[in-house]
Amino acid sequence: MGKNKFRFSLFIIRIVLITNLVILSTVDFLYSQEKEGDDEQEQLWSVSSGAHYYSRYTRYGADLSEDRPAFSIESEISHECGLSAGFEAFALTGTNGGYEHSAFHAGYEYPLNTFIRFTGTYTYYSYKTDTMSVLGGISNAFLLGGTFKTGGFLFSASYTAFFGGGTANYVTTGASTNYEIGQLTLEPSVQLCFASQTVNESLLPKNRGKGKGNKNGVASTLTTTITGMSNLSICLAFRYPLGKGFVISAKPSYVYSPTDLAVSTNQFILTIGLEHSIDF
Repeated sequence: MGKNKFRFSLFIIRIVLITNLVILSTVDFLYSQEKEGDDEQEQLWSVSSGAHYYSRYTRYGADLSEDRPAFSIESEISHECGLSAGFEAFALTGTNGGYEHSAFHAGYEYPLNTFIRFTGTYTYYSYKTDTMSVLGGISNAFLLGGTFKTGGFLFSASYTAFFGGGTANYVTTGASTNYEIGQLTLEPSVQLCFASQTVNESLLPKNRGKGKGNKNGVASTLTTTITGMSNLSICLAFRYPLGKGFVISAKPSYVYSPTDLAVSTNQFILTIGLEHSIDF
């Protein structure tokens, strides 16, 4: 069973890597052809890809990596009109690590004016098993959000509804700004999230055993409802361009999670990434 999971993990990672390479190679070729033909031609499409390491992975204050480090590969293509689509794949690292989940999303961003933008995104999640986390058995999510930019600050708010195999509702608000020191960009941000979700008690981190996942592999019939603030995060992101569309990033974060969705109330999480983008 362990060998099969390992082979499946390698299979998923290979597919994602090959797809990324094909997309980047094709787009780079088209971009070069455009530049040779007309340097001033309008660029309508953008493709971004990246790989990220997480000291542990959480979302909305919920632990999704069994309190272990995780690695992700993602890619997205977007059009100037506001349409976008992409995918990402996550794998846990260390002993008994491997494929954890993948996600495919499609969305639309509508600029009301130069200050306000609205966003709608549908995401489909596929987890290795529905007992991995409190969100592992819920396959669909719809996000509706907006941003407001003024005075060098970006304010955001969003509502996310999970459905299909269970339900969960999250409301997130945040604020960020950025500073430039030479080519280095610093982006401090703060985010606050509120949750309303009924979960199987056996899927809560406190009942799983640190790094062990669900003890029995089957969710309990006992449930509990969690409401209120699920996450307060304070982050400082660093971004530095390497040239030719590549950027290296690092984001240390302090995360305060007062609910049973998290492994611990106070967490320090480090994210390191290598990203690439190109317009054509």
